[in-house]
Amino acid sequence: MGDDGLVEALAAPACPLCAHVARIAPAYLDSMLYQHTADRAYRDRFLAGGGFCARHVRAALVADTAGNGDGVGGSIFLRSQLAARRRALGEAHGFRAARKIRSATRPAWNCPVCENEQTLTGAAAGRLVVLAGADPVWHEAIATARWCLTHLGDLLAAAAAAGSPALDDVRERQLAQIRDVEQRLEALAHDSSHDRRPRVTPDMRASVGEAADILAGDEKP
Repeated sequence: MGDDGLVEALAAPACPLCAHVARIAPAYLDSMLYQHTADRAYRDRFLAGGGFCARHVRAALVADTAGNGDGVGGSIFLRSQLAARRRALGEAHGFRAARKIRSATRPAWNCPVCENEQTLTGAAAGRLVVLAGADPVWHEAIATARWCLTHLGDLLAAAAAAGSPALDDVRERQLAQIRDVEQRLEALAHDSSHDRRPRVTPDMRASVGEAADILAGDEKP
């Protein structure tokens, strides 16, 4: 029963690890907003990593509104982050002022929600390696899934770290999928001129979105 979430993720139309993390990661942000607002030590660690990344600033607002609607949890963390950046920017003058300004305004370098997502991804990737080596059905499902490049890397790296050959076949089949997308993109570019446009097929047009899925996963603009 503990693998039900991974079964659900593998049935998703997009990258399974993108789907898996998107389904379970929001619980961490919720607990952070509602359980750690008064935890000064936690907020100190939060600020030491630069606070939330841009994506999770927005996610914190959504989570807060979806919870009790008053935005208090989000306001406490965002005020702390904003105040820390204001202070750093106010002190960015004198010797090496340009470097201090860039440091004060750069994106978060250790967003706690991103860190939690990476932990979830690593655990899921490790479990999938075990399942792929133990069960041909799992192996086939993993080999034929449509992985984004980042999470394919997580999966293959987990196999390499474990010294498992279980995903050698998966890598070759995923490389073949990527080559197929490349070839259709090349054909689309070649046949996009006015005189050859009637030769463009739906599969060729679909290759643009498929390439974006591989390169960007479920990231939205």
